[in-house]
Amino acid sequence: MTSPSPSNDRIAARTLGVGLVLLLASLGLARGFIALVERSSPPETRAHLTEGSGRLVDFLQALPDIAKREDAVLVFGSSLIQHGFSPLMFEYVLGVPVTAYNLGFPGVDPELQALLARRTAEAFERQGHKARLSFVEFTPFQATLARGQAPSFREHSAVKKALLADPRVLARVALRSPEEASHLGALWAMGGTSPLAVTSLLEHRLFEGPVPPWWPVPAEPEPDAERKAWVARIHAGRAASERRHVPEWDPVHRGEVRWLYHETLEAYMAWARLRSAPEVLEAERQWRVETSDLLELHFDEQQVRFFIEAVRALASVSQETLVVLAPRNPAWNQPTAEGRARLAAVLALIERETGAPVLDLAESPGFGPEDFIDVTHLNESSGRPKLSQRLGDVVARRWFRGTVKDTAP
Repeated sequence: MTSPSPSNDRIAARTLGVGLVLLLASLGLARGFIALVERSSPPETRAHLTEGSGRLVDFLQALPDIAKREDAVLVFGSSLIQHGFSPLMFEYVLGVPVTAYNLGFPGVDPELQALLARRTAEAFERQGHKARLSFVEFTPFQATLARGQAPSFREHSAVKKALLADPRVLARVALRSPEEASHLGALWAMGGTSPLAVTSLLEHRLFEGPVPPWWPVPAEPEPDAERKAWVARIHAGRAASERRHVPEWDPVHRGEVRWLYHETLEAYMAWARLRSAPEVLEAERQWRVETSDLLELHFDEQQVRFFIEAVRALASVSQETLVVLAPRNPAWNQPTAEGRARLAAVLALIERETGAPVLDLAESPGFGPEDFIDVTHLNESSGRPKLSQRLGDVVARRWFRGTVKDTAP
């Protein structure tokens, strides 16, 4: 048996080298094309269709500076926190020198929350101190079996997981699903942008009217023209007020998403009336039931465990930690008796496993349908101030008059 000649070795090495160069060049072209599509899309469209990936990237860039603060209050959660918490209102109500941050992110499941909590904890560990306080919001319908089976939610969550993944995380994922781990690796190589998001952005770029039948992905139904017009006016008013580029996670407002200014008040209120019309909310509730088991709440035990990991991670770098359930829209989000029992059992498990008290505001009578913009999210005009004030009141009572059990406002 003869060994390969040196010339054959050189040919093989050259072929491998050319292949790697072509692969890297193709990857670079793909990432460049994706970046071009994203940059040329309106910021609000990009934020909506990428489901908060840009917000996560912006936050990670700001995290080292946040972790330097010993007076930090971290309000950590889903889009319910993203749209429902004002750091400035919280600080005003509390009345002591703290620096609060809105760390709410859309489209997260508890596994992603655990990854993000670990990244946050590591940043504080490197600084050698702890945050003053952490709230960790639990969104019940994001920890259900149905939610984990919904393809669009899985993809949006996977994109953000890819932005946070490291070899240890990929190895853990590979143990349960090699296919999922390879998908996360591919998303990471593409810069954390999903082909689904790119396709959706291209639809908005290419087609002014209905999407033609040959387009490979059915378009999402567009909101009606009146609602679109009010949204355009809101963004124009915000641009006039801010006079700067506003990133998705804005350090100036410490993560708070602001649409309501003097210049946007009329447009915001008109849009809110259209957005919260009964026929719109009925369709949204049905969608939440079908994709997230909103009312029955059959929980995924593994996702509950991931949430417990998230609480423990933040508790390790916080002087005090509380778990929060955000208010529910009493007209449109009323779980069944069985769903409530399942939720009560999960909350008891979380409190027992983490030692963090649970602040349950889900049934707080201080919040009515008029405080919500949709089935699940508080509006900016009344709901957000109420929740921010409520959290400030709870902390003030704990810090200044001893720990007390939450009561209705």
